[in-house]
Amino acid sequence: MPGTWRGLDNQPAFSTSTMMLLTDGRVMVQEEATNHWHALTPDHTGSYVGGTWSRLADMSIWRRYYASGILADGRVIVVGGEQSGGGGDTNRGEIYDPVTDSWTPIPPPPGWAMVGDAASCILPDGRLMIGALTTPECTIYDPATDSWSAAASKAIRSNEETWILLPDETIVTVQCFRPFRAEKYVISSNAWKPEGGPPVQLVDPVMAEIGPAMLMYDGRVIYFGAANVQGRGKTAIYTPPTGVYGTGTWAAGPDIPTIGNQAIVSNDCPAALLPNGKVLFTAAPWVFNFWGSPVHFFEYDPATNLITRAPDPPNNGSVIYMSRLMLLPTGEVLFSPNAEVQCYVPDGAPREAWRPTISAVVADCDPRQPDHYLVHGTQLTGLSQANVYGDDCHPATNYPLVRLRSHATGDVRYCRTYDISSMGVATGGTPQSFRFDAAGLPAGRYDLCVVANGISSHCVDFCPGLHRQCGCRDDRCDPCCRERCEPAGDPEVAKLRAEVRSLRAGIRRFSGQEQPDEERALRREVHDPEASPDDAGSTGDTGAPA
Repeated sequence: MPGTWRGLDNQPAFSTSTMMLLTDGRVMVQEEATNHWHALTPDHTGSYVGGTWSRLADMSIWRRYYASGILADGRVIVVGGEQSGGGGDTNRGEIYDPVTDSWTPIPPPPGWAMVGDAASCILPDGRLMIGALTTPECTIYDPATDSWSAAASKAIRSNEETWILLPDETIVTVQCFRPFRAEKYVISSNAWKPEGGPPVQLVDPVMAEIGPAMLMYDGRVIYFGAANVQGRGKTAIYTPPTGVYGTGTWAAGPDIPTIGNQAIVSNDCPAALLPNGKVLFTAAPWVFNFWGSPVHFFEYDPATNLITRAPDPPNNGSVIYMSRLMLLPTGEVLFSPNAEVQCYVPDGAPREAWRPTISAVVADCDPRQPDHYLVHGTQLTGLSQANVYGDDCHPATNYPLVRLRSHATGDVRYCRTYDISSMGVATGGTPQSFRFDAAGLPAGRYDLCVVANGISSHCVDFCPGLHRQCGCRDDRCDPCCRERCEPAGDPEVAKLRAEVRSLRAGIRRFSGQEQPDEERALRREVHDPEASPDDAGSTGDTGAPA
């Protein structure tokens, strides 16, 4: 069944544009045609419908339609602008830091006079790749060095393309200029290769526009077309090859349903991958050499290969390229092309295999960062970029968020995540990790969940207050505290550590006194993290995790 729409309780007092999901759970929203940004913060129950607005720092210039993304450290990068205060197709970029609420300029790509609304993608290693508007060139920005380096060139220019990151660390795209073929970028070898081509016309040849695309949970990619082909909008489905250097296959997908005998197409517009596995996408009546309105909504179900019309929200009157979607940690989707924001509530639930998994939550045990924690697990960055537009904005959500629910009050809050080990998608059983900042949390017990692309892991117990009170070294700590401070390691070592703690308790219980020499020697032998600096002797090893 299609979902339903709900308006926000507190509508913005400005016209909205690009939306980005910060790693602290807030939605960062640009004020249309300005350098102003605002944040939507969920309420104490975790609801964005009941959320509140606040101002963020201004960019250095206003800009529309640009490359962007969330970096692995949680910062936001924006580069270019088809229209901007720096001129048309500007090459200027900057990075927003949500911790300091400030913007820092970055150098323009060397030799690039224009960036504009460049196609772009955050690579699995955290760098940003963009394509040139008028040439086949590509370039990569490294946030670690604040510098650009040339990447391999495509067969033709990438202007207006939709780049989709695949699980094998390649990027697939459909050319928006003749010959309208597909290309794939192999990141490991820095090379583009031909990737066949869709069997149907997806690109509007007059406007050189295409619709969104989506990597789905079955591993295939669906592309939505902007062309009017005998009164129908078309879709095509790409199946990746088994090897990185192989060539995938293409098949025609279902036509986009007509409305009132009008051809409906996806021309320069967004889509979101719902937690139930369906793709929510936007489309509008085809108009020759222009963008249609109003905006209509559909769901594509890969299980049935059918497109079903979804209800339209009341704020759908704008031209389609103004549309923006944002997939939320709740699994809902925000839609806004103007000063009204609607929230789509889908039906169904995710499959177990799509969830992130948590294997450990480890305290830093560093006095300089007493409220910071390291999470280990799998599929922490989700199985798809999940929130896609194309060339005008890049609001992918393939990164982990930490959601906490208090046992005492039931309140929900998010903690800022950063230091994400990989920004890849569908990483399977490959271990991943990230850190989060729990500063300001009241002492107590929480359910901790990792959320990626609106899908939550199963929750684990978390008690930050005990960590701070005990310093991860005091036997009065709840086991929850001690376990979170234990680094993952050899199970035999873990067994020996448990035996040391049991011996220590026995000594205290039956003799009423410590036997420090024997206990210290045993701790040194097994590298017990509870050992004090004195216990470590001449090694200087405190036993705390690095």
